[in-house]
Amino acid sequence: LMKFDYIRVTQFNDKHQSISHIRPWIRVGVFNPDYPDSVIYSLSLIDSGSDISFFTNEIGEILKFEIKKGHPALVNGVGGGNITIYMHQVGIIFEDLKTSELIKFTDLIGFSTKEFPPSMPQQTGILGTLGFSRNVEVAFKYPKEIILKTNTSLN
Repeated sequence: LMKFDYIRVTQFNDKHQSISHIRPWIRVGVFNPDYPDSVIYSLSLIDSGSDISFFTNEIGEILKFEIKKGHPALVNGVGGGNITIYMHQVGIIFEDLKTSELIKFTDLIGFSTKEFPPSMPQQTGILGTLGFSRNVEVAFKYPKEIILKTNTSLN
């Protein structure tokens, strides 16, 4: 089992007032399977309502993906925003820094060609079903911890 703490996130409303929320953001490593030694780590939101996992264009470009050569998909958000992403086979790593336990797999993940819309503030990645929860079992113990373990049905 891997355990991750929930993270307190501060956002600002239209009147520049700070609003604090606790969110299920976890540290995730992503890599291009053609360059497995080049891993980028980011904090990404676990979104149990998202069908697809996807990351910003900056991450895809640094990992040397030719983003627009992937299969296009339109992602619609609850806030009304939408963004076109391009699907690629991507390596994913979750690491428990306390125990050094690793969960590592490849799956389809999308990359945007531009920044995320304002309806997705402060995020570099969204972890949804495709690319995340179909590969790991997730338990939410709000507001304390998020627990991940390998999806044994895949073994």
